[in-house]
Amino acid sequence: MRKKIGKGKNKNIIVLLLDTVRASDVYGNVSLPTMQGLSRHATAYTKAVSPGTWTAPSHASLFMDKRVSSIRNVSQNFFKQGTKIEPWFVKTKFLNGNEDTLASKLSRYGYYSALFSNNPFLTSFTNLALGFDKVYDIWLQSNAKYNSKLADRVSFVLKGGVETREHIFAVSNAISRMIPRPFFDKAYLSLRKRLDQSVAKADGTYKLDRGVKDTYYSLKKYLEQGHDYMPNFIFINYIEAHENYPLESDRIIQDKWLYMSGIEELDEYISSKLHAAYLQRIRYLDKGIGNTLALMREHGLLDDAAVVITSDHGQLFGEHGQLYHSMFPYREEVEVPMIGANFKNGKLLRADDNVESPTSLLSLHESILNLASGKEERLNGNMRSQKYVVSEHTGISEGWDHTLLTMLKGRSKSAYMIYKAKKKYNIRATTVYSGRFKLMHYFGRCADELYDIEEDPTESENILHERRSMAVSMLHGSGVA
Repeated sequence: MRKKIGKGKNKNIIVLLLDTVRASDVYGNVSLPTMQGLSRHATAYTKAVSPGTWTAPSHASLFMDKRVSSIRNVSQNFFKQGTKIEPWFVKTKFLNGNEDTLASKLSRYGYYSALFSNNPFLTSFTNLALGFDKVYDIWLQSNAKYNSKLADRVSFVLKGGVETREHIFAVSNAISRMIPRPFFDKAYLSLRKRLDQSVAKADGTYKLDRGVKDTYYSLKKYLEQGHDYMPNFIFINYIEAHENYPLESDRIIQDKWLYMSGIEELDEYISSKLHAAYLQRIRYLDKGIGNTLALMREHGLLDDAAVVITSDHGQLFGEHGQLYHSMFPYREEVEVPMIGANFKNGKLLRADDNVESPTSLLSLHESILNLASGKEERLNGNMRSQKYVVSEHTGISEGWDHTLLTMLKGRSKSAYMIYKAKKKYNIRATTVYSGRFKLMHYFGRCADELYDIEEDPTESENILHERRSMAVSMLHGSGVA
């Protein structure tokens, strides 16, 4: 006989966060039957905005109910000499360790919280799992299963930390000086591409499945244990949509900095291939979500539950000349799906209450607490009342090779070009939404941009010179200036 869980006085709260998914590829996509079915009958926030441009800032912001720039550990400069950030981030502390997070607040309402994470940022080691009663570090458990020997060879850098990495860089630089300058640049590029492929093969990032199946079986085990006396808060991070992508040929380079630096040309063919592979992953993920919801229904979790499907940031495929994420906050980067669904007796309750105004993902923090406390009976359009919505890019995340690039940029043209590109995007860039207008503010490092997103949804016509007073009002009103 199956066990029923979450039968306390509060409803179960479930967040399915689809890492690296942009809104434009979810809403209206008929190849995603699970998410389309939910969005048609639940509350769909069609202009939900992520608080940050990569995983750690967005998760920290959501869990802490604070803007990214006010959380020091996720808004620091990672592209600097001796940066503490690791290539796979498992030793980086994104929170200090004593913060009062969403999960810890829910515990005071009697919730038992479980985190299922497929992202190396979101683990017990980084402190982003603070407050959760049970943590399944699925990425750490399964990342080496595709090529364990190769993973072992790569992982010694992680175990040794910054000191080991700096030592390796120094030795590499010394050895590189034995290579004549005319041949060095070609050797550097070749080694960089081989390293990218080795890491990807080691943790299975070229595979279609990047944790959906492992998550399902971990969740099944969790549900079979049962927590009959407590309502559940379950947070699942799926990473299928994240690069690198499963392509029919490995001849297409997936190192974004080779494109962003101009070393490789990001033409329409490559962009379309990468986007198509990303969409293939989302279709696979959609089936996984359907299976997950069926499992939850079978175990009684959806007898009385609120389910949110959202993302931490989007993804660029050549729009505005940019690739992937941790880039400037254009719509493809920061507009994410957010669907709020309510279940009773295992059935989806019809809402028909879409919200088209800009809404911050941060609003979800308070809305979840309102559900837990009984102030709200269900998820609905109660996150709509925001005059200003802010998303912040505080710098790039890919800063672990700063020391190496600094050593090599004087001898390698490619290393210099990559170093220069990383410096270009390693600046603050904050976007402010207000009604039909969107401002991109660069704090004096670049010219600001203002868009009428109703008339110009692709953000291609900067109208700042026509509406300068509007931009000033948005800066001061949002507290950015």
